[in-house]
Order: sequence, then C-alpha cells, then structure tokens
Amino acid sequence: MSYRNCLLGAVYAGTLVFLPVAVVAQTSSISLLPGDATIVPTEPEAITPPVPEFSEPQPQPPAAPPSNASPAKPAAAGAQGAADTEQVKITAPRSSGIAAIVNDTVISDYDLDQRTALFVATSGIRPTKDTLAQIRSQVLRSLEDEILELKEATKHKINVTKADVDKALKNIAEDNHLTPEQILATITQAGVSGDVFRQQLAAQLTWQRLVAARYGTDVLISDQQIDEAMDRLKQGADKPQFLVSEIFLAVDRPQDDQAIKTSADQIVQQLKQGAPFTAVAGQFSQSPSAADGGDIGWVVQGQLAEELDHALADLEPGDVTGPIHAEGGYYVLQLRDRREPVGTKVEQASNVQLDPDAPVPLARLLIPVPPVADQKYKEQAMQLGNNLKAQLRTCQDLTTASKQLPGSVFAELGSPDPKELAPELRDGLAKTHAGEMVQPFFSPAGLELIMRCDKAPPKLVAFQLPTRDQLQQQLFVQQMSILGKSYLRDLRRDAVVETR
Repeated sequence: MSYRNCLLGAVYAGTLVFLPVAVVAQTSSISLLPGDATIVPTEPEAITPPVPEFSEPQPQPPAAPPSNASPAKPAAAGAQGAADTEQVKITAPRSSGIAAIVNDTVISDYDLDQRTALFVATSGIRPTKDTLAQIRSQVLRSLEDEILELKEATKHKINVTKADVDKALKNIAEDNHLTPEQILATITQAGVSGDVFRQQLAAQLTWQRLVAARYGTDVLISDQQIDEAMDRLKQGADKPQFLVSEIFLAVDRPQDDQAIKTSADQIVQQLKQGAPFTAVAGQFSQSPSAADGGDIGWVVQGQLAEELDHALADLEPGDVTGPIHAEGGYYVLQLRDRREPVGTKVEQASNVQLDPDAPVPLARLLIPVPPVADQKYKEQAMQLGNNLKAQLRTCQDLTTASKQLPGSVFAELGSPDPKELAPELRDGLAKTHAGEMVQPFFSPAGLELIMRCDKAPPKLVAFQLPTRDQLQQQLFVQQMSILGKSYLRDLRRDAVVETR
C-alpha cells in the first residue's frame, strides 16, 4: 500500500454507526457550503458548493403494532432495565435564523439543526437536555471548520466527484453490513435529508485530497527516525501493551468537580446504551485526541498515570471504565486491544459451541409482525432481521436497536433451561458460539432475534515488532495527521468567525 493511500485514515478519523430501520430511500445531488453560489462542474460530474436545498423527509410505512405475545415456549422475560434518561427530540424546521458566519459564509439554524440530527442519527448518542447544547456547539464548530476547509480547497481547485462520494458511501455501507439505501433510509427517518450526509462525506474527501496534494510529496521519513521509533518499541516489548481510547473532562476549579463528575457519569451511561466511543469522544472529550475519536494508540504498561494504568490492567478488549479521577480531571477509557509481552506463549481458548443442556444468558428483540401479513411483508421483515444479525455484536446493541425500531420489544431472558425453550430456538442455540445471535425466526408474536449474552474467551496476542516498512508507513501517517491538524488550525486562526 502506498503512503498516499493511507491518507484516508491519517487526515480524518471518524466512525459512523448505523442501525437499519427501513429499506427505503433515494438520494440526489449534493451541496457543500451554505450560501455559496453554484460552480460549473468539471468532468466527471464534480461535487461543488451550491446553495443547499434540503428535501423534506420522505414518508415511511407505518410500523407494525407492538405485541405482548411470546414465542412458543420461551423463558419468562426479565425486567426491561433502568429507566431511560429523558430524551430530547431534535427537529429541523426551516429557519432563516443565523447560527454563525464564517468569513462571508452563513451557517443557518436549519443547517445546524440538520447536522445535529444527522450526528444523533448516525452516532447512537441519545441526547438529553443537559447534553444537547454541548452537542450542538461541537457540531457547529465542525461546520465552521468544514467551511474553511472547502473554501481553501476551492482556492486550490481541489474537488471530488459524485462517483467519489458514491464509492465512500458504499464503503461505509459494506463496513456496516448494509446497503447505501438502508443507510439513507435511517437518516431520512430521523428527519434529515440524505443530501446532508452526502455533503458531509464530500467535504471530508475534499479535505483529505487537499492535505495530500499540499504535503504528501514533501513528507520523508528518514532511516534515523525509523531507528529511533524501533528502539522505543523494543524498550517496551517486555511489558503488556494496550490499545486505548480516552475521553477527558477537565476540572479547572475545585468547586466544579462534582458537576464534571456528573457529566462524566452521563457519558458512561451513553456508552452503556450503545453510543460509539469514537463519536462520544469527538463531541465531548477535551483532550487533543478528540480529533481522532479519542484514540491515543498503543501504550505500554506504566506509561499512563497510576490510576489509569491500574484500571487498564483489569479490562478486556471492548470494555469501558467508569469515570476515573486523575490529574487534571476525569477520564473514561476504552480498551480496544491488548498485546502480551514479546515471546509470550499464547494458548488460545477454543470457542466451543454451546452444550445443548447448559443454561446460557439470553436477550430477545421482538419485531412484531401482524398474523395476517403477506409473504412480501414477511420477506422484508426477515431481511431486516438478517441485517441486524450481521451488524449487532452484543446484547447491549439489542437495546439500542429496540429504541430505534418503533414497536419492537426488548427483554432480558435470564439463563433459561434449554429443555424449556421452543425446539426451533433450542436447535438454533446449539449452533452458536458465545455472544452470537440465533438465525432470526418467526413466532406467533413476530420476528424473533435471540442473542447469547455470554462473553467469548479473550484472544491473547503476543507483541511482535513491525517491519521497517510497516513502521515507516505508520510514521508517515502520523506526520500527515499532524500536518493536517496544523493546516486547519492556521485556517481557523486567520478566519473571522462570528457565532450568533
């Protein structure tokens, strides 16, 4: 892989998570900058910054009515869980109000509402009255940066084509086991025009292309830099290493400590409800790593503050800590991966199938289907179920899906005796491994999605030193990321930004 091809990850770091809630929607043309005049497109069809035109959300077919019926011979459903935090619905009425002016470009309240609703629809974050203002503030800053980036790209005659955006959308869809149409359907159901998402993708691609054009051929990684980086890796090779993401909330005054702690607790609650760590970090973290979704890379045991180091030692990949009070404020950490010291003999635990007679914790998501539903309706419901099966990874994901699927019902089933389960469910469970979902099936109540809630045994990996070529590529990507951030910082420093 060439260094230039690594720029997609170096210049922009972000993750979008989608839950398919319908299988309808189409998209159209893209606009980029609010208030700009239309520019004549180049060949092939170029994505340029005309005046934005937002389409109204398309009407969706009504959701199936909820049902309290149970699948044949199921275990009794457990309690729904803790009460949800009060939610705030984000609407995007057409408004002539002005949210901000960046040089000579206006960001309207409507633009901001649409982008805020887009963030909520794609991130999994469930805003409350306490967090909505902060989310809007962060989204507004992102919009301001986007305008500066696009203006600079226009000055240097950098653009992207509609085909480029279509390809990026297809890649995101494949990463989420969806189709582009399903992603756009999720967005339009949230009251957001599909064009808003496409224009965001176009802006990201344009900035990547601009930074690559400006710096890509000038960044040279010397042999001395590679030698120094390799020496640093060797010094920590005899200790465990952790791939970590962070969210940091600063405590500037002692009297603010409790309020900051409360905010950190709310953030942890959002994460427990299924919000992606990268999205939350990008919006709330006060660390420079927020620009990379909270990613601070690989750290060696003992490298972080003692309080954080001790917390990491007890985590398994995928786990998130509660708020940790350390120097400067509160931290929330996510352990994404772990490597054992070099030379460690790793014996992997086999991921054996379920003993058919052994109880296992289960969770259930019921998507009601009317008893009189025709075959086409059932086929669409099963397609939705298969999409969810491919995307959802944990029982916590089931709760998130239930909140985005009107009429669906989530329940924890406890650890029932397999002999008491319906034959179809019992046979399906016998084919699964820890943490997997049974193939969706129909019961008299509707479409049943049953997932095992036990954890798969952790996969241990011993640290291996990278090759010189791999290390050179990593250093190149890091340097390009630094230059991209510096470029944007200079643009913002020279800009006139007025927030209303």
